[in-house]
Amino acid sequence: MWELFAIGFAAGLALAIPVGPMAIMLINTTISRGLRHGVVGALGMASVDSAYALAVFVVGGLIAAALTALKLAFGLIGAGILLVLGIQTAYKNLNLLKNKDSLKGKTADSSSLGKTFGTFVAATAVNAPTALYFLAIAPNVANMGYSLSFTHVAIFVISVFFGSLIWQETLVFAGLAIRGITTNRFRAWLGFVGGLLIIALAISIGARAIWN
Repeated sequence: MWELFAIGFAAGLALAIPVGPMAIMLINTTISRGLRHGVVGALGMASVDSAYALAVFVVGGLIAAALTALKLAFGLIGAGILLVLGIQTAYKNLNLLKNKDSLKGKTADSSSLGKTFGTFVAATAVNAPTALYFLAIAPNVANMGYSLSFTHVAIFVISVFFGSLIWQETLVFAGLAIRGITTNRFRAWLGFVGGLLIIALAISIGARAIWN
């Protein structure tokens, strides 16, 4: 059982570590909105990773075939979501930079934690390579003698969740550290640049979906 947990934990951690658009968005969310929104965003990302792990572990080839056939659609949808998020982030921070009064004190964020969770779930869910990543791992797990019993599936999914969540929360606290030692103006500039990076990544994802 511990071997299966270690495999799932390593898989979730390895999936989360590469710095991509979602990692940038998570750090920017923590910087601009604070710890609670960062933690909730990380939970959303880890939840989707574990949901994909569950679906692929159980359904396997059917999931792979569907995601391969819908590769273009998933790529464009994901690029569109990230593009909107990037524009919103850049626009919001640009307005803060223009309004000097808003930079004098701490800015309150009225957005709900539920909205933050939903945003991160939606943006992570359209990432089809996540499911294909787990599809490559599932046969190896099966070859090690682990069945589709409730216990084995539950251990694998939970371990993926914790592996992913630990790294995502590490990014959250990195963003929180930056938030604590910088001025509002610096954070606004950082958020603006982050928004531009998310826009660039969205364009890149859309281009790859079309041409690959």
